[in-house]
Amino acid sequence: MYLRPPDKWKTYLLQEGIEDIGLPPEVSNYLRRQNQTYGPVSNKHLTWIGTLIKAVKSSSFFDAGIYQTIVEDIVGLEAFPRTPEGEEAWSKSLQFFKDWYINHSGTRGAPTIGDVKALKKTARKLLKKLNAPDKAIKQLESYLDYRMSRGTNSLQHIYAPIMQLLAEDPAYYDELREEIVASRKPPGSHLRVASDIARDVMSSPAKAEDQVIHEFDNGYFWYDVRSHACDFEGKKMGHCGRGEQGQLYSLRVGEGRRNIKPMITLEFADGVIYQIKAKANAAPKEDMYPYIDWFIENMGVKMIEEKGSHSSDGIGFAEMLGYLKEKHPDVKFGVAWITEATELLEQYAPSFDSDSQTSQEVEWPSMGSLAVSFLVKHQVFWPVKDIIVDEETTRLRYEIRQDAQNIVEDTLYPNPIVRSVDVFARGVQDSQTAMLRIELEWADSFEPDDPDYEEDVQDALARMQNFLAEMEEVCAYLVSSTEAPEGADFDYNEFWEDVKERLEALGVYRDVAGEEDQQMKRDRAEAAGQQRLPFQESKIFESWAKIIK
Repeated sequence: MYLRPPDKWKTYLLQEGIEDIGLPPEVSNYLRRQNQTYGPVSNKHLTWIGTLIKAVKSSSFFDAGIYQTIVEDIVGLEAFPRTPEGEEAWSKSLQFFKDWYINHSGTRGAPTIGDVKALKKTARKLLKKLNAPDKAIKQLESYLDYRMSRGTNSLQHIYAPIMQLLAEDPAYYDELREEIVASRKPPGSHLRVASDIARDVMSSPAKAEDQVIHEFDNGYFWYDVRSHACDFEGKKMGHCGRGEQGQLYSLRVGEGRRNIKPMITLEFADGVIYQIKAKANAAPKEDMYPYIDWFIENMGVKMIEEKGSHSSDGIGFAEMLGYLKEKHPDVKFGVAWITEATELLEQYAPSFDSDSQTSQEVEWPSMGSLAVSFLVKHQVFWPVKDIIVDEETTRLRYEIRQDAQNIVEDTLYPNPIVRSVDVFARGVQDSQTAMLRIELEWADSFEPDDPDYEEDVQDALARMQNFLAEMEEVCAYLVSSTEAPEGADFDYNEFWEDVKERLEALGVYRDVAGEEDQQMKRDRAEAAGQQRLPFQESKIFESWAKIIK
């Protein structure tokens, strides 16, 4: 008898591939393709993953639906001759598959790939013995091959993380195997155990040396996350792991993917520190202050806006900020203004109504300019006679502007400024008539006298909130098609009517509604011999002159 020499036997084991561990060829080929998608990992590692998959028990390989397909569509009664012998053969075939399904389902557990592969071989022998048609046997074999491949595909979300980890860090193979042994789980669970470990490791990114800003002698290091969001940081620190205005920087300690531990999350951009957070959004402890000092001194920090938001640790933040103010007198501490003014603007922004004639413009606070500016712009139109377009309108526009400013002060509160008065030829703003347009603006700006003084900040915020609330109401009036309630300080209809009367006094207003009303009356008289219009149509004509928008 030939015995393989030990050295050759070791060489054979090293060369063993996924095709040599008893998996069906279809499954081996499928896993090779998956390896190109999620890997590639080495042949050794792919073979190990294949071994884990081979031990998995899953109903995806064989379930009630598969059983029904086999006994009804593939080797059903029609597959056998319509003779007593054929019916007996079919009955034996049916009992075979029924017994196999019962033994590989329910409390007895789902089958493995190896079980289905063995079924394929045993079923072939039985069906040959029962004189089943070759076509049915081949169809059954093909279907079982398909189910083994599909069952393996259903495990994709489990084995993909393992491939991804070993492709990125092949050295983690030994640690994965050790942790599987330490888990004391049955072999059928080893694939999922390895997957859970791989996911945990992948969620703990490796320490990229080019992202290390500075490493201290004790192993602590400042790390540039290079993003405004980091799930790893959020998970480990117990906060959202997000920055709204800047990029994230992390003070960390440790080596190895699963041993790195964040200590401080800092949000920073353009010279401004927006947040300095320890775990659960708490204030960093006093022993962390020197690391923050280094960041401020070496990263060009000009302003710190941390105010302890999202935390109940008010005393801790007050102590930290007090220390930093004393330690860094050249750094500004916009403790509240930029953040709170931005939050206030974001609170109101979605509530402002706009249309083609009404819009808003905002200048947001920033490190370069702490001022907040808010502007509401509205355009009002009146039909005018075509002749004024061809004439010099400077004097007319000046008079209308002066009159309109007086009118808005009597009819619209808060009072806007009449920014401009313009005249447009027929076809520019309206297809039927020339138009006169008045642009109204409500504008104000806000900035605390001293952004480091809380009372000044709160005073500026209160004034800005009052103004935004007024502008919210103004915009609702401007885009509404209904009149203001009686007694309202903002009477848009009266403003429009008063300007119209002034245009009539100047002899330039064009009563388009009246002209159309007269023309329709003439057309009606001609067509119907003075027949009276229906009440509803008559009311429409009578209301034309009241339409102001």
